[in-house]
Amino acid sequence: MNAINSKLRIISYPPKYPKSVHLYITNECNLDCKECYYRTSSDPKEELSLEQIKTLFKEWKEYKLTSIAIGGGEPLLHPHITEIVQLALDMGFFMAVTTNGTLLKPIHPNRIHISYDELHPTWKNESLLQKAIDYYHELGCTIGINHIVTSLENIEYIEETFENFANLLLIRQKPESQFTQWHSIPYRKNYWIEGCMKGSVCEQGVLSFHLNYDMRTSICSNLKRTIPYTNLEEIWAKLKEFDCVIRDYNKKGEYNKN
Repeated sequence: MNAINSKLRIISYPPKYPKSVHLYITNECNLDCKECYYRTSSDPKEELSLEQIKTLFKEWKEYKLTSIAIGGGEPLLHPHITEIVQLALDMGFFMAVTTNGTLLKPIHPNRIHISYDELHPTWKNESLLQKAIDYYHELGCTIGINHIVTSLENIEYIEETFENFANLLLIRQKPESQFTQWHSIPYRKNYWIEGCMKGSVCEQGVLSFHLNYDMRTSICSNLKRTIPYTNLEEIWAKLKEFDCVIRDYNKKGEYNKN
């Protein structure tokens, strides 16, 4: 009995500090998606320097942050993407990267998420997507497809067409979606539903936060309200006061009409 108890660990929830960060390292992108929620082609180029990223990683390690999810823009356009991914892995972080699938670079994160839906000009370019999946699969990455849902038929099309991907992340279009059939999506273990949906679990501002390429931070990349990043302890205290108008519901469980 004592031997069993000695292996038990009590997990404090919520933790004192976040366990993961969604880090946007650049707003540069090689696609000009007309309905992009995060950037426009006329935005001035901004990116975090390698030295800024090294400093952030060192600080976050001291606060026992465990995972980093990199996005953009298109993060593979960052001139130091290879060094950034390898540095995170060398420091013991779980590393995920989201890409549009048009660029193939020899990076080895734990997970690669490839965006593929009607809002991207890569839609129905099946050879491009399968080539990207196969490339990163050969490098030992676990592959996910990020899919902004516009129809049930598109979900089935992805399932029936592509191989070597592990999961399909189903995302609600921002800021508003016309898709209303969420409860008609069949249950499958490889389907992940993003936390904006009622009935799903959102840990933004509880276990994780977002940091942009301009060193401004929020609880979530979908939330436009941001504050300047100073240090993790200070901004985490401020971010815990944020509420979200993007989710179907707020912290009190009340439905958001926006």
